[in-house]
Amino acid sequence: MTRSPADAGRDERLCTPAVTRDARPYRVPREIGIAGFARWEAQSGGDRPDVSFVPALARRRLTPVERAAMHVAHEATVQANAVDEKMPVVFASRWGEIGTTFKLISQFREEGEMSPAGFSNSVHNAAPGAWSLFTKNTAPYTSIAGRERSLECGLLEALVQLIASGGGLDASGADARFGRPDGGKVLFVFAEEATPEFYRADFPAVEKGCALAALLDLSGGIKVEFRHEGRAPLSFAALAGFLSGASDCVSSADFLLAR
Repeated sequence: MTRSPADAGRDERLCTPAVTRDARPYRVPREIGIAGFARWEAQSGGDRPDVSFVPALARRRLTPVERAAMHVAHEATVQANAVDEKMPVVFASRWGEIGTTFKLISQFREEGEMSPAGFSNSVHNAAPGAWSLFTKNTAPYTSIAGRERSLECGLLEALVQLIASGGGLDASGADARFGRPDGGKVLFVFAEEATPEFYRADFPAVEKGCALAALLDLSGGIKVEFRHEGRAPLSFAALAGFLSGASDCVSSADFLLAR
């Protein structure tokens, strides 16, 4: 693809390190790695991600968000040969189980009661819970919603957890184990279902089903810088493009990732 000088200048501005004033210097890993990556986007209203690896009985109970999240999580961990590894999971979604929640509200309005089974699938952490049960992953998981910044908030949390997995601080205040080849791993997953028809006229943006997952480690190759700047919310397309290797940098209000 031909890149114009304007595009090059824009990328240069995005990837320029920010000047920060931190009263307490803190050393972070110079680089992280991406051991596995997967993305999925619905091409039509009835498009559903493949979850044939889930047993049939459990598969029938999965919500659209759970299906999307488990599909990309499975693809990313298979790619990294890490399906059975115990690792922290960070899940992010702006709307979470909005479709299931809408069905429950409608059921309560019409029948005066709600399905207990439906309620268990309506919570925001239903998807990472389903993944943990399927993989028998006893490591902790985190579920994050941050309005229009849910994607970048989730990735920020995953980056911080990855850094923290290196261990404690040494006498100088720096983490003594950053950069070790046997450092930790964190699975980051983002998923949204298509906006329910009932809400489409009132939502700030109509969503289509989409999901991505990245298995982050400390193997290197991706430079990380934390900062705080006024920037527009990180888009799904921009982050997916970077994680797939299609672009050299991606920037949010709180971090910069660059190859």
